[in-house]
Amino acid sequence: MKTFTLSHIPHIQDFQFLTDSSGFVLDGAGHLHRFVGNTTELVATPPGFRVAHFHFITPRYGAIVGNATPGEPAPQQGGLGGAGLLATLLVLLALALRRRRRPAARVVAGLLAGLAGAATLVACSPAWHAYRRADASSAATTLLTRTQLEPGAYHYYLPNKKQQAFIAITRSQGQAWDTHRIPTSFFTTALTAIGDNFLVGTYANEQEGPLPLHGDGDIWLYGTDATYARQLAGNTPQHPFHLRVSRGIVGFTQADSLLLVFGSDRMPTLPANELSATPGNIYTLPLALGPHARLIDVPDTVDVRSLATSATGELWATLAGRKPHVAHGKLFYVPLPTKRLLRFGRGQWQAVALPEARSFEQVAFVPGTHAGYLLTEAGELLETRNDGQDWRKAAPTGIRKMHPYQRAITLLRGENQLLIDKI
Repeated sequence: MKTFTLSHIPHIQDFQFLTDSSGFVLDGAGHLHRFVGNTTELVATPPGFRVAHFHFITPRYGAIVGNATPGEPAPQQGGLGGAGLLATLLVLLALALRRRRRPAARVVAGLLAGLAGAATLVACSPAWHAYRRADASSAATTLLTRTQLEPGAYHYYLPNKKQQAFIAITRSQGQAWDTHRIPTSFFTTALTAIGDNFLVGTYANEQEGPLPLHGDGDIWLYGTDATYARQLAGNTPQHPFHLRVSRGIVGFTQADSLLLVFGSDRMPTLPANELSATPGNIYTLPLALGPHARLIDVPDTVDVRSLATSATGELWATLAGRKPHVAHGKLFYVPLPTKRLLRFGRGQWQAVALPEARSFEQVAFVPGTHAGYLLTEAGELLETRNDGQDWRKAAPTGIRKMHPYQRAITLLRGENQLLIDKI
């Protein structure tokens, strides 16, 4: 196991190895650093927003995302969608006209009310049922026959009205950046790549505090690599393609030819569609981002915090240590005693109980191997060499985060120490 101590960085928030001895780290203040061995170099990033996540495809080609609150954005569309928004406006106008006593105004008001009803019917149309069917092999899975990949309009969450989201892309190892506004007021919560395209995950608000909780989210795409999806040849950063996922996104992972998106359970919307109307914390779709996707529902409505696939094809997930609860018309979180570990095989979820630990932060499997790792809430590391059939304690302690890298596991220990262990 190789160890790198980045002593010039007081606290590392996240990291990515790009070779077995170099890569990038993000510190606790949102600053990006490049490291080679034990030496580090600060990477100048665009001013105006704090970096929340980063991802590099090559040592030169990468992206950063984050949020800022410098002013109030000009939203183009709210959470209701086009038909729902039209219906709302027509109703308001009809009510205003009805207050007038002139017969002509009342006639116009009646016509507007009829149009509002028609718009509502369009918004609530059950046509989306044709794109959703049950999975005969699993009660926890719903099959979807279309995706929502298209150029996206502004997605606005009113309590975040002063917040702006950004992406900046570099092709020069951070010497120059191409910065763009992401058309949303949501928080940027995840970043990955398919081919040469970057995918940004968002979450309206996952923290209990001054802003109301809201489990909505989208995937925004930046790049014109049409290797997997031909539509992206016409993608532009001014009008990026997106997937309306209707659930808050915590992270991405890839397995074989699939993209797995995980986070909160659904957020119902108007107009409804097969995604917003179907329970599920895990959204699985081909890398082509086309049809034949699946929604997988974990027990209860607790957020999925990490997700991994073993060589046997089983899904392993760790859950948040809290669950949503509605009281007096307001959404709260109720703390749970442990952060559970689940495995999904043969169409069923099974809770995993281990004598070594009861509460888990993260699970990971190294692609191309039978090796997997569990990070406990206490910072201890468990490992398996047979796809999770048996687990044993590993030597490192004080671990805060882990990422698979090629045929290795990379670890963050303490405040500023990186470890890499080849399988």
